[in-house]
Order: sequence, then C-alpha cells, then structure tokens
Amino acid sequence: MLMRLGRKKKQKSGRFSWILLAVCVLLLAVQAAGIVDPAEWRVQDARYQKGGLVSPEILVIGIDEETMMEYGSWQNWSRTGTARLLQVLNQNPDTAPAVIGLDIGFFGESDAKADEELAQAAALLDNVVATSYASFGKEVHEGEDGSFSTENTVLTYEIPYEALRRHIRFGFSNVPVDSDGIVRHSLYRIFRGNGESAYSFAAEIYQKYTGELPACIQEGEILGYIPFSARPFEYYGSETAGLSFSKVVSGEIPAELFAGSIVLVGPYTTGMMDAYYTAVSHDIPMYGVEVHANILQSFLEDNRKAETGMPTRLFITAVMMGLVILCMGLPKIRYSLLCMVLLLGAYWMAVGAACERGWILPLLYPLASAVLVCAACIVLQYAMERKAKKRIEGIFGKYVSKEVAASIVLGGEESLKLGGQKKEVAVLFVDIRNFTPLSETLLPEQVVEMLNHYLKFTTKAIFKNQGTVDKFIGDATMAIFNAPLEVEDYVFKAVKTGWDMAGAAGVLEKEMEALVGQKVGFGIGINCGEAVIGNIGTSSRMDYTAIGNTVNLAARLEAQAGVGEVVISSSVYERLRGRIQAESLGKRNLKGIAGEMEIYRVVGINEES
Repeated sequence: MLMRLGRKKKQKSGRFSWILLAVCVLLLAVQAAGIVDPAEWRVQDARYQKGGLVSPEILVIGIDEETMMEYGSWQNWSRTGTARLLQVLNQNPDTAPAVIGLDIGFFGESDAKADEELAQAAALLDNVVATSYASFGKEVHEGEDGSFSTENTVLTYEIPYEALRRHIRFGFSNVPVDSDGIVRHSLYRIFRGNGESAYSFAAEIYQKYTGELPACIQEGEILGYIPFSARPFEYYGSETAGLSFSKVVSGEIPAELFAGSIVLVGPYTTGMMDAYYTAVSHDIPMYGVEVHANILQSFLEDNRKAETGMPTRLFITAVMMGLVILCMGLPKIRYSLLCMVLLLGAYWMAVGAACERGWILPLLYPLASAVLVCAACIVLQYAMERKAKKRIEGIFGKYVSKEVAASIVLGGEESLKLGGQKKEVAVLFVDIRNFTPLSETLLPEQVVEMLNHYLKFTTKAIFKNQGTVDKFIGDATMAIFNAPLEVEDYVFKAVKTGWDMAGAAGVLEKEMEALVGQKVGFGIGINCGEAVIGNIGTSSRMDYTAIGNTVNLAARLEAQAGVGEVVISSSVYERLRGRIQAESLGKRNLKGIAGEMEIYRVVGINEES
C-alpha cells in the first residue's frame, strides 16, 4: 500500500516539476519578447534615477514666452536676436562663457543680413556649438541572389547654413524616446550616408570644452543610458524665475554670471514642442535643452551606466528563479518565505551597488519572476499536498478510523515512516467460530453476505477505538493499535474493542440468524508487545502490516477463545491490572509458543479508568 503511495507521489512530484519548469520558461520568454518592458523601465527609473547635484559649470538660458513676444515666434525665430545674445555674452573675453551651445536649428538661409550678423557674432570668440538634425528611416537593399533586405539608416542630415557653419561646431540634437514616451537614453554617434560620423550636440560641446571626445565615444559606444543629475528647471534656476534669454540680452541678468561656464540656449516654453518626459520625472516635462545639459554633465563626470544585454538579463532572471526554487525546498514554509524576503532584499541592494559601479541591472523581471515562481511553488505544493492527502484518505480510510486517517493526513506522508521498524503495539484477532462447517450449509451468496456483515461489524468496533485494520484472513480480522500513528492508551483500547465486540455479539447473532438462518458466534484474542511494523513483501507487492511473536501469540490466543470470549495474554493483563476484570484460564501450551503461558478471559472493564 505504501509503495503505491510513494510511487504516485513521485509521479505527481515529477508532473509538478514540469509545470514549474514551464512557468519559468514562459517568464523568460516574456522577458525576451519585451512584452512588459515599459513596466521594467518604470521600475528602473524609480530605483536608479534620483537626480543629483547640478554641475556649476552648466547654465541654461531659456527662450521663454517673454522672449518670443519680443523676438518673434519660434517658427520665425530671429537670428538677429540670437546674434545679440552671442554679442552680449562674448563682449568681454575675460568674462565670456567657455562654450555656448545653441539648441536652435539654423537650417538654410533666411534674411541675408541676419544670417551674416549671426555668423559674425559666432565668430567672435570661436566658442559656439549649434545643432544639426538627422532623420532616420529604412533603406531597401537588393542582394546578389535577388533577395531584398532593410536596414535602419540616416535618410537626411540637416546642418546649419554655410556662413554659420564656417565658424562653429555642430552636433545632432536627436534624442531617442522609448516606446512609453520616456527619454532614458542618449544617442552619441550616427553614421551618415557619405561614410562620415556625426556626434551628438552634447558630445560636440564636450569636445569644444575639453579638446577631446567623451571617453565613452572614444571606446566605441554609440548609445548610452542617461544618469540624470537634474530635474526639470534646475539648470535654469526655477520654473518661474530663471535665466531668460530676453533678460540676458537686456542686461537685467549680468553677462559676468556666465564667465567660464558652459551655456546652453534653447526653447523654454511648451509652445515650442521641445519638452519630454524623462526617466527622472514622469509627471513634469523637461525641455530639450535640459536633457542635453544632463547628458553633458554625465560626460563631464564620466558618469557612465552600462546596461546589461538580453542574454545577461535572462541569465540573472533564471538564477533568481533557481534560487527561489531552492528556498521553497526548505522544510517549513515560514523558512522558505523568510529566505525569499532575504533574497529579494539582497538583490535590491545588489542592484544599487552595481549602479554605483556603472551597471544597470534588470529589476522588475528578476523580482517579479521570483515572486511568481514563489507563488507557483506554493500553489503546486498545496496542490500536491492536497493530492497526497486525498490519496492517504482514500487508502488508509479503508483501514483506519476517520480520526486516525485525519491524523495521518495532518502529519503527511512522512508520518507513515516507510520501511520496517520495531514498535510497541497491541494486536487483536477476531474469528467466526465453526465457519467452515457453517459455510458448507449455505449458498455462496449467503456466505459472502454473512462475511461482509460480520466484517462491517468488526471494522466499526476497531475504528471506534482508533485501531487499524491490518488485514482480513478468510473469516478472521487482524487489527493493530498504536500504528501507523501513536495512539494513547492503545492496550486498553484494544481490549475495549474486543469487549465492545463481545457485548454486541448478541445483536450480531440475531442479525445473522435473520440473514442466514443460523446463529454465528466468534472469539477474540489480544496481545501486546514489540512487533516489526512497516512495508512487508516484495518490490511488486507490499503491505503495511505487523509481524513477530507478538502477532503470533495474539493469533494463538484467539484460537483459545470460546464463543463470545475475549482472551488476553499475561502481558496485557499486567498492563491493565485494576482497569479490567479478568479470570485466569490457567497455563496452557500454545501452538508455536515455547513453554506454558498463563492466559486470561476478560469478564469486565472499568471504562472510567
């Protein structure tokens, strides 16, 4: 019986392992497909983007509403106004900015006078960087075999008009926006159709300021994560009182304020369509010029954050799920959950330490996958335990009382202690007297009906006293007490079972007489002592039973019992002295038992003891 139980448990465990593996593979597939990338990005933003200290080297002059009222709309932005700003900032070489970055597109000629004025202003101190702009698309290529393929490419590249670009550097202002509308990355370099490279606006400013390209670009990086140092308006001053373009030109804000610094000039009003939601602020848009300022500061501080590739991210998630499965393998669920909490906390701290060292590790995928795998383990363990409990109830419910079966279920399959072991038990045998000659006078159907009625009667009495039906041997029933689970006062309960059977014998005799037309009586023998309990048999057929001299003696005592008698051994009598009334039947030689042995017939019990 227990072998079958163990085999089924292994089968179920294997099935659930495959289910758990499928859950893990599905989670990795979701990660690889990028289905919930926006959620991953949002979690990363919350963990990694805290803002920081704004560099005193960088200042932003904003083209605000007041400025546009004075110099015209953004669509017809005055190049003369920009020229005046450059003249004000560069009028004194000793107080001039180190670099002036114009986040303004001066593409194509407009008014010849204004164009020349701006070009001359830019030439004053050779410290101006302006923007270019690239448009991207896909090009179709035909292979030698006639097949076609597409690849991303720069379709157009707009640069400042010729007179201006003779005196300035320029870099593209394009900033990638993720699919959820958030700016998190900076494009450092693009490859134009003519084979030349072009660098970002921030990279060109950095090169103008330091004399070399940023280290990340020198090392071949093309795209990078932006570690934002400032939130919206922090380079500008404040949302309501900042470095207004018109106030600088008018002298209200002194030009000396910008001495030796990097000055970025760009749109600073929502009407110019140059505001973005960023990783550092999902609720308040940041103007494009401030985005460039953040990128520039990361160059100045060499604050690089390298994002792990997909293979590494999948590996991290797989390792986390594996560790969770190990945690859930602990013997108690509270230990497993504690281990889980510690694991998640350790990973949360690990990603912070990795970020300090320049690495951006995935957050949502490993953590969420760990939690989901934990939940799956709990659900599967619960399902497996439910299946096991139902199996135990189904199997042992035929052999033990509901109370004992419930205890086995509560203890789990481990409480069954597979394998043989020595244990103190009480053994009861009950047998129909003169069954063979009786059965010869009855029809087969009557014999079966009589046996079923008798066995139902005995089983009920055994279960009532927390005994276990070991087996039915023809017309005999063997029961054990104190196995597979511990039973308090098991010797007394064995005797009580026999006494209950004897007490109800009269009722059974009447029922049998009505059923088969003859009276039926039975005898009972009870012994206690040490027996071997466990799986007995072969690999193909095993039974949970008791064997040993204790069992043999109980069977011999049953043979000594007359109709309606309960015969016990001296060991039972000594254990229950004062709790039962018994009379000695003298010393007798019992078959297969060495020496004479005194036996007793129970004549009463004290149920209050």
